[in-house]
Amino acid sequence: MDTVILTHSDCDGICAGAIVLSKFTNAKVFFTKPVSLYDDLNACEASRIVIADIAITRRDISDVLKLLIEKSKSSEIFYFDHHPLPEEVKKKLQNTLSLYLNEDCSTSELVYRYFQNSLPRERVWLAIYGAIGDYEEKTEFVEQHLKQWDVRALYFQASTLFLGIKDEKFDDYETKRMIVKTLADGKNPSDIEGLVEAAKKVAREEFILYQLIKKNAKKIGEVGYVKDLYTFGFRGPSALFAATTTNSKIGLAVHTRKNHFDITLRSRDYTCDLNKIAEDAAEVVGGSGGGHPHAAGARIPLDKMEAFIEEINRLLKQNPNKKNV
Repeated sequence: MDTVILTHSDCDGICAGAIVLSKFTNAKVFFTKPVSLYDDLNACEASRIVIADIAITRRDISDVLKLLIEKSKSSEIFYFDHHPLPEEVKKKLQNTLSLYLNEDCSTSELVYRYFQNSLPRERVWLAIYGAIGDYEEKTEFVEQHLKQWDVRALYFQASTLFLGIKDEKFDDYETKRMIVKTLADGKNPSDIEGLVEAAKKVAREEFILYQLIKKNAKKIGEVGYVKDLYTFGFRGPSALFAATTTNSKIGLAVHTRKNHFDITLRSRDYTCDLNKIAEDAAEVVGGSGGGHPHAAGARIPLDKMEAFIEEINRLLKQNPNKKNV
């Protein structure tokens, strides 16, 4: 049976994809993201399709749902993810494909736990690396498995992967596809030529980045932001540093594209749901957004940045999804 893997290109997505490739060794690996999931899925022609670590945006949810249902008539579909999804959508998908969702762990953990009985025991390392890379290592499963190995070595390997793929040498899809194949074959991130050095370089650059953002970040209400600042490709840390250096609840790293702003959001206030804030604020200004409770992204029209930030501040004051911390 021919298999296609559609996965995210971050650390968790790479590890999840490698675990799936360990199971289906002849599968083809493609990287996608929420805004392009519909088009990439539509182009898939395979007997088995495995989707991992890809959220469905609120704007596209109806179209993606219809496409998944249609594709399931001719393909076996597995969907592993840890992003929020409306309950009614979950119910519809559960009736048509193999759906494995859990917002409280990494996708790598989800995938490994499903396939673990037919994988070498050591593939759990990939689940651990993916969990660490997505700040999801505090689950009972990961903590139990961390006790069985040298935790320092595992964190070193996870950091090598997480940081190394931020370097431009390892940032393109073809190179990341090579990384997935190497990990699926049982090797570790440090076995990949040049990845350790790339990780060291990136770690140094993140400290430089902090100083740049400290000098350039601006603040509106409870939102700190940087716009079109050279960030070495470190969008997540850039958004977090924008919040930290301006003493704000939420930070944005804003990048101007041809027809829209591409925005990365990070939160220091764990009492609010950043996924919902990004979704709601982007929708108000005619864009789309979403992600995790403390890490999200958005795509909005070029003339709507101030309105987007104003809406975030309004939602923060309203804070309808307050959590106990």
